[in-house]
Amino acid sequence: MNTENSTPQNQDPEFKISLLHPKYLATWLGMGLIYLCKFLPYKVLIFMGTILGQLLYLISPHRKQIAKANMKLCFPDKNQIEIHDLVKGHFQNMGIGVFEIAIGWWSSDKTIEKLKQSTSNLDIFEKLNEETGVLILIKHSTHVELDIRFMAKELELGGMYKPQSNEVMNYLMIRARNKYVTGAIHNHQAKQAIKWINNGQKFLYAADQDYGEKNSQFIPLFGVDAATVTFPERLSKSGVKIVMANVSRGLEGFNLEFHEIADYKEKGSVLKEVNEYYEKFILKSPENFLWTHRRFKSRPEGEKSIYPEWKSRDKRRKKKRLSRK
Repeated sequence: MNTENSTPQNQDPEFKISLLHPKYLATWLGMGLIYLCKFLPYKVLIFMGTILGQLLYLISPHRKQIAKANMKLCFPDKNQIEIHDLVKGHFQNMGIGVFEIAIGWWSSDKTIEKLKQSTSNLDIFEKLNEETGVLILIKHSTHVELDIRFMAKELELGGMYKPQSNEVMNYLMIRARNKYVTGAIHNHQAKQAIKWINNGQKFLYAADQDYGEKNSQFIPLFGVDAATVTFPERLSKSGVKIVMANVSRGLEGFNLEFHEIADYKEKGSVLKEVNEYYEKFILKSPENFLWTHRRFKSRPEGEKSIYPEWKSRDKRRKKKRLSRK
């Protein structure tokens, strides 16, 4: 990806011989099958995804525990049966999301347009100052690849991605997104994102995860203190406009909506409104939010972790961090 110019420019990822290593054979075969699924009717993909989601539910005990812990925190009024049903519905939507990747990455604009039911408040971008650029905040949903595709159909966008540990998946993701995103950078290139925004670009960013305490502030989310990244507020303070964007799946298709965040007034004012919008978006289709992420991993001093230990995962991550040094 381009990281030198102030205007986003896509560069296709280099195909390396290492991508043909036998360890990636299952990835190539799996993604090849998913690619073929783009030719199937969407209702068939929902059925197939639901079955896959039920399987994921059975073989993912740790993810299931994380999702359950998150939901119990955010929905204290729900009983055990309701939480159980919501967790199960979430995994079914995760399964559907696997097949929605095929649509988001490889389907035609005509297919994308057919899946869209409505778009609201798109005209707010006409009122914003193009010279300062816009930071567009989205949430991590089970159909996030489709979300990006829907928004890129309406707006010229740059964006940020997290490099995948699987090199083949990383190659396919960047190559696919390059067709509809004007420029993208990875999550350690925030300075480049700021340059693009200050040059008048619209930039997608997901501020709904726990990125650690270093660059975050504890802001309530569903009444629970959540480490909320301060990046949007810093930009708002400098004069950049912040817009919240949401994509929700309805009975007849997907609905897009955009909302402008009020300009910076005092510390925490922007982040508070951001999290309030995230709450509203999540409540529209709670089973579609990415509950398997440890959203409340960082805790205020004195508070214990709400998540069960995951020794094998933590060991792998520690090993990866040490390899980077």
